[in-house]
Amino acid sequence: MIVSIAEGDPKHVSFVNAICTSKGGTHVNYLLDQLVESIQEHLQKKHKDLVVKPHQIKSKLWIFVNCLIENPTFDSQTKETLTTKVSQFGSTYKFSEKCIKDILKSGIIDDIVNEAKAKELSKMAKSTAGGKKVRLSGVPKLEDANEAGTRNSEKCTLILTEGDSAVGLSMAGIEVVGRDYYGVFPLKGKLLNVREAANKQVSNNDEIQNIVKIMGLQFGKVYDSLKSLRYGSIMIMSDQDTDGSHIKGLVINFIHTFWPTLFKMRGFLKEFITPLLKVSKGEQRIPFFTMQDFKTWSSRTENVKSWRIKYYKGLGTSDNK
Repeated sequence: MIVSIAEGDPKHVSFVNAICTSKGGTHVNYLLDQLVESIQEHLQKKHKDLVVKPHQIKSKLWIFVNCLIENPTFDSQTKETLTTKVSQFGSTYKFSEKCIKDILKSGIIDDIVNEAKAKELSKMAKSTAGGKKVRLSGVPKLEDANEAGTRNSEKCTLILTEGDSAVGLSMAGIEVVGRDYYGVFPLKGKLLNVREAANKQVSNNDEIQNIVKIMGLQFGKVYDSLKSLRYGSIMIMSDQDTDGSHIKGLVINFIHTFWPTLFKMRGFLKEFITPLLKVSKGEQRIPFFTMQDFKTWSSRTENVKSWRIKYYKGLGTSDNK
């Protein structure tokens, strides 16, 4: 018996007592069912949240069978399909552990998982109201840019802030530059880590679905241009502390997981940076954006205590003093 990877419907070449059963039958199903059971057990351990049906696994298998069966029965005189019950075969066959391990290492798991994920993405695309729209409704706390979703949408930037407290700072800036090309949306906290989440979790996550709607993104679409989006870029506005860095990473992780080509577009992702702390002495003022930079400066500076050090709690607390 030989097992290989196939595409489409399960394929086989089978013989019973030297008779070619071109349409298969119970002997082929007997072996395929064993393989499906073993592969499903493996998938449940490695990909618990992924739903894979038996026919999806069978469609990836190609099997060659040559067997001997006592008093075989067929569906017709042409003997194309074996109909003998498994209990009447006269013998049994079980795949060895080595054989199963070899099959699992063959690349079939990757093929099955990739196809299952592609189908889930297709379902997500149908269930999510993405795409370019001029008017949006049902997205709480969104301050939408006037030109979002229009022919000038590529010039628009969506500012994602760390919570409601940073909205005031961003809106103050927008009042200066105008509302035409800048929108603001506050994140509730840390975004879902989509690389470790099932697609169903992604579909049910309100925060992610809101970002998809606001940006006009579509699951499963490969972007080679920003023209089909409601906003041509994203600016992440978060604190310079550990939590803020984590939020930035999760936003980047989300976009890169589903639409990696967007990162090839110049200027798509932007970051608003504020100092973590400032030191001042007389007319001298030095901002530091990381604690490492501050520690390096401290180690090289004499009489650090003579400098005034001001720490910033978060966005909205920075000033020019």
